[in-house]
Amino acid sequence: MINIVPLLAAVAIVSLQGTNAFARLDKSSSLELDNKLLPNDLSDLSDLPAKRRAVENYIKISTPPPKTARYVPGTTLLLECEIMGSPAPFVEWLKNGVPVTDGEDEEFVPVDQLSPAFLSSRHVVRSAANGDVYTCVGSSSANVVSASTTVFVDGDASETRINEVTPPKPIVTAYYTDLLLNIGSPATLLCRGYSATPSHTMWMDNQNRIVNDNSRIRVLPSGDLYIKSVEWPDMGVWTCSVKNAYGREAVGTFLYPMAVRARV
Repeated sequence: MINIVPLLAAVAIVSLQGTNAFARLDKSSSLELDNKLLPNDLSDLSDLPAKRRAVENYIKISTPPPKTARYVPGTTLLLECEIMGSPAPFVEWLKNGVPVTDGEDEEFVPVDQLSPAFLSSRHVVRSAANGDVYTCVGSSSANVVSASTTVFVDGDASETRINEVTPPKPIVTAYYTDLLLNIGSPATLLCRGYSATPSHTMWMDNQNRIVNDNSRIRVLPSGDLYIKSVEWPDMGVWTCSVKNAYGREAVGTFLYPMAVRARV
C-alpha cells in the first residue's frame, strides 16, 4: 500500500464517529483529509463549496518508469509506472509511439466514474532494439499524462537465452493499490498478468478467504475481480495471486467503501 492507506484509516475512524470526512486531491499532488467537525443538526450540505463535496478530477504519475534502461537479449525487462487519479485512471503503453499489449484479455467492467484510485502498471519487454522508446500513458476523464523510457541493448541475441532454459514466474502487469468507491456502486479490481507458460489467477477476500463466484462477486476471464455492489464490510485488502509452474506473484488492493450522504 502507498500513502493513501493511513488516510483511508483516518477517514474510516472519522466516519464512524459521525463526522463529515472526505478526501480530495489538491493541486500540490498530495492527498489530504478534511475532517472538520460539523454541527450535529446540519442536514443540508448544499452551501458547502463544490471541492468539499466531491473529489476533484485529477491525474498524476506518482512513480514514473526510469528515463533509461538496459535490456539484455534473452531476458525480460520490467518497466513500472504508478498513477494516481480521479476518476480511476487507465494506462496504455506505447513502443515508439505505437500501442502495445501483453496479450491480456481486455474484458473490463468500468468502476464508478468518480472513484479515486492508485493504479500500478508494469510492462514486460521481451525484445527490444537499441534506442526503442517505451511510454506509459495515463488517462482519467479528459486528463492525460505520460512518461517515457529509452532502452539501450546490452549484448546480442546470440548470447544464452536465459528465459528459454528457465521460464519466469508470472508478473502482475496492472492492479489498483488503492481504490475508493461509494457504497452500493459496482467495483472492478484489476489483476492483469503476464506469464510465458499457462497460469491461474486466484483472489482472496479481505478476510483471507478464497473468492468463489456467487451472485455478487465473480472473477472475470481477464483475472479482474468484479463486485456487483460494494458494501461497508468489503473494506480492506483484497489479494490477487497469479501462479504458474515456476512460481507465483501476489498483489493487494485496499478497497475503501465510502458512505453516500443523502441530499435534503
